[in-house]
Amino acid sequence: MKPTFTSLKTLQSSTKLHSWNGKVELTVFEGENVVVRVNREERMRTEKELSGLIALGDADKRLSFEERQIDLIHVWREVNYKLWEHKVDLETRRQYVNEVKGILLRLKNSLDKPDLESRIKKAEKALNEFAEEMESKGYWRISKFFKRHMKSILLFAYKRLEGINIPWHNNRMERKMGEIAKRMKNKWMKWSERGAENLGNLLMKMRFERTSYESFIGEVIKLDRDIRWEVNLHL
Repeated sequence: MKPTFTSLKTLQSSTKLHSWNGKVELTVFEGENVVVRVNREERMRTEKELSGLIALGDADKRLSFEERQIDLIHVWREVNYKLWEHKVDLETRRQYVNEVKGILLRLKNSLDKPDLESRIKKAEKALNEFAEEMESKGYWRISKFFKRHMKSILLFAYKRLEGINIPWHNNRMERKMGEIAKRMKNKWMKWSERGAENLGNLLMKMRFERTSYESFIGEVIKLDRDIRWEVNLHL
């Protein structure tokens, strides 16, 4: 199955499955269609076929993605967790999390504004000032996080300036990964690379590309008319 993707609008996420030799990495690529890759060489080859790959959320950081958008929900969760690591009390953590959340949600709600560029700069300045405040208070984990990932946090807004829409959250891909998890991540299951990739692709077609899935089933049935079986297309 050869993937077809639109430049700068290809999304990716990945998860690990049990195999007979430890674990395998299953990666879902979504552009004009959805493709699953498991074998590392195949994943790398697919990546090279893509133009302007944008990774979302907790994507496989070992792959050389051109750009990465961090789910904004994960940003304030990360702030909360890192503050907890610094033994900050709950009420103070809430105040800091709400400060970051306010900055990012205001920017998210400004994507259609004519002065978007100045709003991005304002948000980036506010986040840098927040990071400096955290560092001055000894919360170096927070400061390090924002310094390291600022571009990935604000990518959705900068891309909008180029006329490119990418999601600020990873909900769509997480739904797909949820389908994979429900069917393929039970503790007793172990997968070969080929088996995981085949079933992963079939699940994605069945759940998210119904027309392609039903066409595929129709073609399989035509291969041997002596096969007697039933296919439930309403799973």
